Amino acid sequence: MPRGLSIRRYLALQVLLTGFVMLALSLVFVFSQQHTDRAEQRIFDHELAPATALREVERHLLSVQTRLQAELLGTESAVEEPERLAVEGARIRSGWETFKREHLSWVRGTEEARLIADLENELPALWHFLERAETASRNNNGDDLARLLRIDWAGLQPVLFRNLSELATLQEHHIGLARQELQISRHHSIVAVGSLLAAGMVLLGGFAIGLLRYVMRRIVMVENALDQVAAGAGAVGMPHRPGETEVARIADAIKRTAAHLNDSHESITVLMRRQQTILESLAEGLYGVDAEGRIMFSNPAGLAMLGYAEHEVLGLPAHALFHHHHADGRPYALADCPIAETRRTGRVSTRVGEVFFRKDGSSLPVEYTSAPLRDAEKSFGCVVVFHDITERLEQDRLLRDTITELQATNVRLGEAQGQLLQAEKLAGLGQLAAGVAHEINNPIAFIQSDIGAFEKYLQDIFTLIDGYETLIHRQSDGDLRGAATRLHDDADLDFVRNDLHTLIAESRDGLRRIARIVADLKDFSRVDDGREPAEADLVQGLESTLNVMHATIADKADVVRDYAPLPAVRCHAGQIHQVFVNLLLNAVHAIGHRGTITVSTRQSGDEVCIEIRDTGRGMEAHERQRMFDPFFTTKPVGEGTGLGLSVSYSIVRRHDGRFEVDSAPGRGTAVRVWLPIKGSASVED
Repeated sequence: MPRGLSIRRYLALQVLLTGFVMLALSLVFVFSQQHTDRAEQRIFDHELAPATALREVERHLLSVQTRLQAELLGTESAVEEPERLAVEGARIRSGWETFKREHLSWVRGTEEARLIADLENELPALWHFLERAETASRNNNGDDLARLLRIDWAGLQPVLFRNLSELATLQEHHIGLARQELQISRHHSIVAVGSLLAAGMVLLGGFAIGLLRYVMRRIVMVENALDQVAAGAGAVGMPHRPGETEVARIADAIKRTAAHLNDSHESITVLMRRQQTILESLAEGLYGVDAEGRIMFSNPAGLAMLGYAEHEVLGLPAHALFHHHHADGRPYALADCPIAETRRTGRVSTRVGEVFFRKDGSSLPVEYTSAPLRDAEKSFGCVVVFHDITERLEQDRLLRDTITELQATNVRLGEAQGQLLQAEKLAGLGQLAAGVAHEINNPIAFIQSDIGAFEKYLQDIFTLIDGYETLIHRQSDGDLRGAATRLHDDADLDFVRNDLHTLIAESRDGLRRIARIVADLKDFSRVDDGREPAEADLVQGLESTLNVMHATIADKADVVRDYAPLPAVRCHAGQIHQVFVNLLLNAVHAIGHRGTITVSTRQSGDEVCIEIRDTGRGMEAHERQRMFDPFFTTKPVGEGTGLGLSVSYSIVRRHDGRFEVDSAPGRGTAVRVWLPIKGSASVED
């Protein structure tokens, strides 16, 4: 074979030689080809053309579904998608029109006609779906797109693709029949030209072998040059002889490719370095997993949070490493893991308050988001972005504790305000009662003194009258004695004498009763200004309270006293009197029309008990539970503040005492106050 020729020249010689051979063959081939041409024409024009149009319709239908799904998932541009949907819709219309125009030449039965009619019936719904999808995409309405795919497309898809599939099956059957006819025709042609072709091949074989060897040597040279390019060589050489223009162009192309790849490699290196810098600069933790849940990469911040080095986590299952248990210690099943769900479904998931586990076994509360990693239209893993929320949870806990403390403080302030209000009322009442008692004491004192003098004066007057009468009766003058007797009888002096003694005795008894009431009032109104507890007779204090409240109690109830002797109790008597008042008032208010209030006292060990029992309506269970709560009252609005029992409870608690309550609806209420005899440290302080 001549040397120094280009491949084109070698090929030109080959073509020339082949032309002579083919010229001889063509005459025979033309006659046989007439028959095969008719079969091929039928396949291409009458069989493959409508089949191709049908496949184009199916392919564009799949493209519409894929683009809508990609837009919903955010992997395609929402701006360009409406135009793409419009283009796909136009292609579907064009393909279907082409199919209808061509299919009539090969439809041979009613089955094809029925399938085409079914598709024609569904096409208006398809055009309507495409218009609505294009509108929803243009309006960037993800909810409408999702509803269209889930409802409208789900209804259209089975019918469209089933009919298209059945039409394609029938088409394949027709193509098979046509191919059988074509095969028979070709067999005749092969038999006709076989002998002539064999002779031509022998002639061309020798020349082709030489050309093949020449081309193979040049291919080996190209392979060696490409290997150098793949190895990263910047300068690649490919020797060739003068006149081998193709080899020279290939060598130049390989050199340009090597330079371009070198530039691309540098760009990729810069891009990877930039991505690595971004990952390293993220303050939040980040790691990616493949479709099997194994870790592919992780940034330094995430590794630092979890206490691992990069080589310790790569290739390991992330769930078993970081996310294997709940915060309360329960095992976290992989099937329930949102990260695994993201890998399966491709949906973004966010969780707050779950825990990741460090290398040392400790856990940290995190907020994380898992998003799918996609390659074209296929999800092959996910990326997880997380950050430690320990400080935020602690701040939330501190805020809740602060709110709880403020609420408790508000309750205490309300209770203190109520106690101060009651104390001020009691102090004012005590001062008023003490003033009234003082003012009453003065006239009582001089009235008592005057009655004593008055009784003495009356005695002197009656002694004088008796003396006068004795002297008159000693006189001999009868008229004088008669006149004296008439005066004595007219004045009914004996009755006056006896009645004056009775009146003076009753007046003295009244004064004694007034003095006792004033004493009870002064005892009841005693104010504990000195803040020092003192020993007090609680029975006397209870009796004083009953006397002061006599008018209030007498209208509603009879009082039954059952006192047992009590030792002196160290306490603030004024505050304990206030407790008695509140309990007696509650007992009176609990009685509807007329009832009985039983007041009893007893001692048990180092404690004394004062019990006030009424025959009122009694209390429900929920009322007993809240009876000492501030501002809780069962009275109508405006008739009670709900502070009486709350203040009483606080007073008794400050005395290290306690309450016992027995009550049931319709059976009345018994309240027992237990107080230590020696008082309490809180009261004494």
